[in-house]
Amino acid sequence: MDMTINQRLDDFLEEKYISQEELRSQLGLKTRQQVSNWINCREKISEKHIIRIVELYPELNANWLITNAGNMFNDQKIVRHINRNAYGFCEECIKKEQKIEYLQELIHQRDQEIKLLNREIGKLEDRLTRRVENKEL
Repeated sequence: MDMTINQRLDDFLEEKYISQEELRSQLGLKTRQQVSNWINCREKISEKHIIRIVELYPELNANWLITNAGNMFNDQKIVRHINRNAYGFCEECIKKEQKIEYLQELIHQRDQEIKLLNREIGKLEDRLTRRVENKEL
């Protein structure tokens, strides 16, 4: 039996653990009933919604969704390319790079604190050694 776009969408949502409510919210639909109608094949999915679904889920192979050709999921190289913004930058990559920079700054700050504490420890050890030596005299 050949699956419909609606059935393939249902399979994708199940595979990704995406609820009808989540899809409704991401598409900006007023009611979950519309998504339910799609899933239960009571209503055809409009082209604009198919396009939006493919935009929302770059891992979803549009060719598979529309024609049932190929695999459900896009190759990771394709997903990385799709995730690039209008300027050619991968949004997810930019966020991760910002997080890396933030964490590197935290590491630098901690390293500075450790240096200061090690100096303080050295000074305290010197004072302790002098006191011990003074008591032995």
